[in-house]
Amino acid sequence: MRRLPRRLKKPVPFMTEMLPFFKRNKIKNVLDLGCGTGRHCIYLAKNGFDVVGVDVSGSALRMASAWVRKERLRNVAFMRGTMVNIPFDNIHFDAVISVSVIHHALKKDIEKTIDEIYRVLKRNGILFTNLASVKDPRYGSGEEVEDGTFRILEAFEEKHFEELHHFFTKQEATKLLGRFTQAKIERLKEKPSYWKITAHK
Repeated sequence: MRRLPRRLKKPVPFMTEMLPFFKRNKIKNVLDLGCGTGRHCIYLAKNGFDVVGVDVSGSALRMASAWVRKERLRNVAFMRGTMVNIPFDNIHFDAVISVSVIHHALKKDIEKTIDEIYRVLKRNGILFTNLASVKDPRYGSGEEVEDGTFRILEAFEEKHFEELHHFFTKQEATKLLGRFTQAKIERLKEKPSYWKITAHK
Protein backbone atom coordinates (compact mmCIF):
# COMPACT_ATOMS: atom_id res chain seq x y z
CA MET A 1 0.00 0.00 0.00
CA ARG A 2 1.36 3.38 -1.02
CA ARG A 3 2.19 5.50 2.00
CA LEU A 4 -0.68 7.85 2.81
CA PRO A 5 -0.17 11.27 4.39
CA ARG A 6 -1.02 11.17 8.09
CA ARG A 7 -3.98 13.49 7.65
CA LEU A 8 -5.60 11.01 5.24
CA LYS A 9 -5.40 8.22 7.79
CA LYS A 10 -7.49 10.00 10.42
CA PRO A 11 -11.21 10.74 10.26
CA VAL A 12 -12.20 14.40 10.06
CA PRO A 13 -13.26 15.81 13.47
CA PHE A 14 -16.95 16.15 12.65
CA MET A 15 -17.08 12.44 11.78
CA THR A 16 -15.73 11.41 15.18
CA GLU A 17 -18.24 13.77 16.81
CA MET A 18 -21.02 12.03 14.86
CA LEU A 19 -20.24 8.57 16.22
CA PRO A 20 -22.37 8.78 19.41
CA PHE A 21 -25.29 10.12 17.33
CA PHE A 22 -25.08 7.12 14.99
CA LYS A 23 -25.02 4.74 17.93
CA ARG A 24 -28.00 6.42 19.60
CA ASN A 25 -29.94 6.10 16.34
CA LYS A 26 -29.05 2.40 16.07
CA ILE A 27 -27.29 2.80 12.73
CA LYS A 28 -25.88 -0.52 11.55
CA ASN A 29 -24.95 -0.28 7.88
CA VAL A 30 -23.38 2.80 6.31
CA LEU A 31 -22.51 3.89 2.78
CA ASP A 32 -19.45 6.13 2.44
CA LEU A 33 -20.06 7.92 -0.87
CA GLY A 34 -16.80 9.11 -2.39
CA CYS A 35 -14.79 7.09 0.12
CA GLY A 36 -11.38 7.71 -1.45
CA THR A 37 -8.71 5.60 0.22
CA GLY A 38 -11.12 4.54 2.95
CA ARG A 39 -10.24 6.41 6.13
CA HIS A 40 -13.85 6.85 7.24
CA CYS A 41 -14.78 3.30 6.24
CA ILE A 42 -11.93 1.99 8.40
CA TYR A 43 -12.91 4.26 11.30
CA LEU A 44 -16.57 3.23 11.24
CA ALA A 45 -15.75 -0.46 10.78
CA LYS A 46 -13.47 -0.41 13.81
CA ASN A 47 -16.37 1.05 15.77
CA GLY A 48 -18.68 -1.82 14.87
CA PHE A 49 -20.55 -0.61 11.78
CA ASP A 50 -20.95 -2.53 8.52
CA VAL A 51 -19.59 -0.19 5.85
CA VAL A 52 -19.54 -0.02 2.06
CA GLY A 53 -17.31 2.51 0.33
CA VAL A 54 -18.11 3.71 -3.19
CA ASP A 55 -15.71 5.77 -5.26
CA VAL A 56 -15.05 6.50 -8.93
CA SER A 57 -11.28 6.03 -8.57
CA GLY A 58 -10.01 2.50 -9.07
CA SER A 59 -6.57 3.36 -7.68
CA ALA A 60 -8.09 4.84 -4.49
CA LEU A 61 -10.22 1.72 -4.02
CA ARG A 62 -7.20 -0.55 -4.44
CA MET A 63 -5.42 1.38 -1.69
CA ALA A 64 -8.52 1.20 0.49
CA SER A 65 -8.79 -2.56 -0.02
CA ALA A 66 -5.13 -3.06 0.86
CA TRP A 67 -5.62 -1.01 4.03
CA VAL A 68 -8.64 -3.11 5.03
CA ARG A 69 -6.66 -6.32 4.50
CA LYS A 70 -3.84 -4.95 6.63
CA GLU A 71 -6.32 -4.12 9.41
CA ARG A 72 -7.99 -7.55 8.99
CA LEU A 73 -11.45 -6.03 8.94
CA ARG A 74 -14.33 -8.16 7.67
CA ASN A 75 -17.12 -5.60 7.90
CA VAL A 76 -15.95 -3.32 5.04
CA ALA A 77 -16.51 -3.69 1.30
CA PHE A 78 -15.74 -1.43 -1.64
CA MET A 79 -17.41 -0.88 -4.98
CA ARG A 80 -16.59 1.34 -7.92
CA GLY A 81 -19.37 3.74 -8.84
CA THR A 82 -20.43 7.35 -9.16
CA MET A 83 -22.48 9.51 -6.84
CA VAL A 84 -25.07 10.17 -9.56
CA ASN A 85 -25.68 6.44 -10.05
CA ILE A 86 -25.19 4.66 -6.72
CA PRO A 87 -24.85 0.91 -7.44
CA PHE A 88 -27.33 -0.33 -4.81
CA ASP A 89 -31.04 -1.12 -4.59
CA ASN A 90 -33.63 1.16 -3.07
CA ILE A 91 -33.97 1.40 0.73
CA HIS A 92 -30.63 -0.26 1.47
CA PHE A 93 -28.66 1.77 4.06
CA ASP A 94 -29.30 3.11 7.54
CA ALA A 95 -26.98 6.05 6.83
CA VAL A 96 -25.01 7.66 4.03
CA ILE A 97 -21.92 9.73 4.75
CA SER A 98 -20.03 11.81 2.23
CA VAL A 99 -17.11 13.99 3.28
CA SER A 100 -16.12 16.92 1.02
CA VAL A 101 -17.41 15.22 -2.14
CA ILE A 102 -20.93 16.24 -3.17
CA HIS A 103 -20.16 19.91 -3.94
CA HIS A 104 -17.56 18.89 -6.56
CA ALA A 105 -20.09 18.85 -9.39
CA LEU A 106 -22.53 20.84 -11.47
CA LYS A 107 -25.83 21.69 -9.80
CA LYS A 108 -27.82 19.18 -11.86
CA ASP A 109 -25.46 16.39 -10.78
CA ILE A 110 -25.60 17.48 -7.14
CA GLU A 111 -29.39 17.34 -7.28
CA LYS A 112 -29.22 13.87 -8.89
CA THR A 113 -26.80 12.76 -6.14
CA ILE A 114 -29.20 13.85 -3.40
CA ASP A 115 -32.01 11.96 -5.17
CA GLU A 116 -29.80 8.86 -5.30
CA ILE A 117 -28.91 9.14 -1.61
CA TYR A 118 -32.58 9.50 -0.73
CA ARG A 119 -33.37 6.44 -2.84
CA VAL A 120 -30.83 4.12 -1.16
CA LEU A 121 -31.62 5.26 2.40
CA LYS A 122 -34.04 3.28 4.52
CA ARG A 123 -37.01 4.98 6.12
CA ASN A 124 -35.70 7.30 8.87
CA GLY A 125 -32.22 6.88 7.39
CA ILE A 126 -29.66 9.62 7.90
CA LEU A 127 -27.52 11.62 5.48
CA PHE A 128 -24.41 13.13 7.03
CA THR A 129 -22.26 15.33 4.81
CA ASN A 130 -20.63 18.71 4.35
CA LEU A 131 -20.99 21.29 1.59
CA ALA A 132 -18.81 24.25 0.63
CA SER A 133 -20.48 27.58 1.40
CA VAL A 134 -20.29 30.95 -0.30
CA LYS A 135 -18.14 32.07 2.66
CA ASP A 136 -15.31 29.85 1.40
CA PRO A 137 -12.33 32.03 0.37
CA ARG A 138 -12.21 30.22 -2.98
CA TYR A 139 -15.71 31.36 -3.90
CA GLY A 140 -15.53 33.47 -7.07
CA SER A 141 -12.06 32.25 -8.07
CA GLY A 142 -11.20 30.20 -11.14
CA GLU A 143 -13.55 29.84 -14.10
CA GLU A 144 -17.26 30.29 -13.43
CA VAL A 145 -19.12 27.54 -15.29
CA GLU A 146 -22.59 28.29 -13.92
CA ASP A 147 -24.10 30.35 -11.11
CA GLY A 148 -22.19 29.45 -7.92
CA THR A 149 -20.01 26.82 -9.59
CA PHE A 150 -16.34 27.38 -10.40
CA ARG A 151 -13.57 25.32 -11.94
CA ILE A 152 -10.65 25.84 -9.56
CA LEU A 153 -7.02 24.73 -9.76
CA GLU A 154 -6.24 22.35 -6.90
CA ALA A 155 -2.96 21.04 -5.52
CA PHE A 156 -2.97 17.63 -3.84
CA GLU A 157 -0.01 15.37 -3.07
CA GLU A 158 2.22 17.19 -5.56
CA LYS A 159 -0.45 16.93 -8.28
CA HIS A 160 -2.19 19.90 -9.84
CA PHE A 161 -5.61 19.60 -11.43
CA GLU A 162 -8.78 21.57 -12.04
CA GLU A 163 -11.88 20.58 -10.07
CA LEU A 164 -15.45 21.81 -9.96
CA HIS A 165 -16.70 23.45 -6.76
CA HIS A 166 -20.26 24.52 -6.12
CA PHE A 167 -20.68 26.93 -3.20
CA PHE A 168 -23.97 26.93 -1.30
CA THR A 169 -25.97 29.55 0.51
CA LYS A 170 -27.94 28.18 3.47
CA GLN A 171 -31.15 28.80 1.56
CA GLU A 172 -29.90 26.78 -1.40
CA ALA A 173 -28.77 23.91 0.82
CA THR A 174 -32.17 23.90 2.52
CA LYS A 175 -33.92 23.69 -0.85
CA LEU A 176 -31.59 20.88 -1.97
CA LEU A 177 -32.63 18.79 1.04
CA GLY A 178 -36.34 19.54 0.65
CA ARG A 179 -37.37 15.87 0.28
CA PHE A 180 -35.99 14.97 3.71
CA THR A 181 -38.34 15.13 6.71
CA GLN A 182 -35.84 17.23 8.66
CA ALA A 183 -32.48 18.74 7.87
CA LYS A 184 -30.06 20.50 10.19
CA ILE A 185 -27.68 22.89 8.42
CA GLU A 186 -25.02 24.56 10.52
CA ARG A 187 -21.51 25.94 10.21
CA LEU A 188 -18.82 23.29 10.50
CA LYS A 189 -17.06 24.06 13.76
CA GLU A 190 -13.50 23.37 12.61
CA LYS A 191 -14.07 24.86 9.14
CA PRO A 192 -16.80 27.55 9.22
CA SER A 193 -16.63 28.07 5.44
CA TYR A 194 -18.43 24.70 5.11
CA TRP A 195 -21.93 23.65 6.00
CA LYS A 196 -22.41 20.59 8.19
CA ILE A 197 -25.50 18.68 7.11
CA THR A 198 -27.55 16.13 9.06
CA ALA A 199 -30.74 15.11 7.25
CA HIS A 200 -33.36 12.44 8.09
CA LYS A 201 -35.38 10.70 5.41
